[in-house]
Amino acid sequence: MSLFRCEGIILRVRDFGEADRILTILSPDEGKFEAVARGARRTRSRHSGSTQQFSRGQFLVFRGRNIDTLSQVEMLPGFPSLTTVLEKMAYASYVAELIDRMTGERERSESLFSLALATFRALDEGSDPAMVTRAFEIKFMSEMGFQPELERCVGCGAPEAAAPWLGPGAGGLLCAKCRTRDVNAVAFSPAARETAKRLLAWDYRRIPALSPGSGTRAELDRAFRAYVDHRVERRLRSLDFIEEITSIGGRQEGESGSRED
Repeated sequence: MSLFRCEGIILRVRDFGEADRILTILSPDEGKFEAVARGARRTRSRHSGSTQQFSRGQFLVFRGRNIDTLSQVEMLPGFPSLTTVLEKMAYASYVAELIDRMTGERERSESLFSLALATFRALDEGSDPAMVTRAFEIKFMSEMGFQPELERCVGCGAPEAAAPWLGPGAGGLLCAKCRTRDVNAVAFSPAARETAKRLLAWDYRRIPALSPGSGTRAELDRAFRAYVDHRVERRLRSLDFIEEITSIGGRQEGESGSRED
């Protein structure tokens, strides 16, 4: 049984047996892989605190025939608010689940790991997790080879100004004539299109400079949801978590507004 060491972020944690955990780890060198942390659920286990979702560390792992086994973890600076602030936890869970769903085992990708690391940092440090997540979605789609065409109609090549629809299945903008090629095409205004371009091109540090109106944000939410769902092919469980947190926030804002009235 050989040993390997790698940096990684824990995307997912599952209970296994009486006291173990199975970790899904994303690494630049090993890609996504699973490892069992023996006894990690025991109170006095040395792995108890280092095997939580979103933990980042240097992992020393025994390579196994069926599944790897965690030997040691050296913790690295992580993302503390992702486990203490519910809204950030919800969006980070979605990011982790989307990566887990759309990547295969041992598909090494330094650029994907860098994107995941930058996204979790932005969620941890930022104040608008929804916009950070929209930026992740379009960057991740590009990373996976599904970057939407935002410069012209994918059907006939008409310029973007004449293509006010986004076709999830078509893979980008559609003009009025070509819209029939994708029954799930959604309206995509010039403001949404330009914001999407910036979300794709800009570093996360520049995202706070974007301040789209509520209508544009709603368009981006619908369009990106449709675009991602078309490729995932199954609803992600973390979306229910986001909806629950968002609805609680909405109710609290409504109650606050009523009291002020």
